[in-house]
Amino acid sequence: MDDPFDLSEERTYSRWRARKLGAYPSEINDLRVPLRRLDRPSPAERAALKTRIDTFNMALVEVDPDGIETEALLSFTRALGLRRTDANLFADASAVSRIAATRPDPDEQDRAGAGHSLHGRATVGDFIPYTDKPLSWHTDGYYNAPDHQVGAWCLFCVRDAREGGENGLIDHEMAYLRLRDESPQHIAALSHPRALSIPAHVQDGRTLRAASVGPVFSVRNGQLHMRYSARARHVSWRNTPDTYAARAALDRLFSRPDVFTFRYRLRPGEGLVSNNVLHCRAGFGDDEDPAKARLLYRIRFLDRVVLD
Repeated sequence: MDDPFDLSEERTYSRWRARKLGAYPSEINDLRVPLRRLDRPSPAERAALKTRIDTFNMALVEVDPDGIETEALLSFTRALGLRRTDANLFADASAVSRIAATRPDPDEQDRAGAGHSLHGRATVGDFIPYTDKPLSWHTDGYYNAPDHQVGAWCLFCVRDAREGGENGLIDHEMAYLRLRDESPQHIAALSHPRALSIPAHVQDGRTLRAASVGPVFSVRNGQLHMRYSARARHVSWRNTPDTYAARAALDRLFSRPDVFTFRYRLRPGEGLVSNNVLHCRAGFGDDEDPAKARLLYRIRFLDRVVLD
């Protein structure tokens, strides 16, 4: 079978590249799909979602904010073929995470800020997504084991921040395209099975997560998958000249206009559905009243979106 992600298949890649570039440039509203009901997308709404996700690996969903609750989210994601959830330390029993900034007690601030767990265990405030700090470019679950990678995620806004919190989004296939155009050797280096390593997460002598070693780019069931973090700490890259050159090219890519970065701040009732595209988040200022502070719901899946 022809594989556009096989470096030896130049003609197949050229055809895929032409189709991909034919959809760009685009703007965030081209990704928008209004839904009458989150828990029951109509055939026409499903078709609109399929078009966006097939083209951009993501869609911007718009619903009634009052309809964003756990059961409706799970019904919506099941309609997208997403069933195998990827839970984390702070998700509920349905693998739904409440993404909100925490405010540690002043006496505990120093320990949490230094990355130490409180009371001998990990706390929400130890992890940047649950703070008001900016998040660098990454794909979700880059620290997961290679056989437990995140294929898709959805993120829905219940309340937005007082200011800031904008997301940056890059279709990982577009990142691959630009890197391969610059040098196929970048792709070869980033596809090495030991290209990127994430050390084990150990706190107070307990291993909360084992070390993860694997490629940045891989092909899974014929689809391109990307595993990446731009963090300078707690990551380790394969020590070869080709890997360092590819990593530098990745760093440059995030400021290139021809990669077509979407930038958007989710409003209440809006959500993103994605085949785990590259994304980042700006820092934000929040309301002092927890009942008015920024709140998003997130679910991660081991599956990719599948819409017939």
